[in-house]
Amino acid sequence: MYRRYSQANGNALSLSQMKRNRLKDLLILLLLAMLAAALVVGIPAVQQRSATRDLHIQRMRTECDEAIRQTSTLSRNAGADSAALLARIRSNIYAIRMMNTLSNAQGGGILISEDRMTTLLNTVDRYLTYLTTGMETGEYQTSLQTALEELQEALNAIK
Repeated sequence: MYRRYSQANGNALSLSQMKRNRLKDLLILLLLAMLAAALVVGIPAVQQRSATRDLHIQRMRTECDEAIRQTSTLSRNAGADSAALLARIRSNIYAIRMMNTLSNAQGGGILISEDRMTTLLNTVDRYLTYLTTGMETGEYQTSLQTALEELQEALNAIK
């Protein structure tokens, strides 16, 4: 015979239970859609950050290579153009420092410690002081060359 509305089959769900199941299904679908949207937006952002970090590292390597090249051209007995070369080396070190700062500000982290950069700039300052006073600069050129080569190794080790 006909059943009454209030009678339920053993397997049948009540109307409120069906509404809860639909709501739960819609919520799961909405969460999946939000996850997909986050992935669509997030993956390119992560790739962009990685590309930017790689660009900073490449620029730092270029500046370091240029500083090493200029350091090797410095004369051991204070040539006329040594002060100009030291100014260019200082600008290379400053560019490396700025790329390091930009990398950190954009979420790429500090690539080279600030202590290392300060030590390099202090070495250039000491070299320039000895150059302007007319003293022997060979030791400082060697020290600067060594510090720049160590920086180059550190930059090459960054992945």
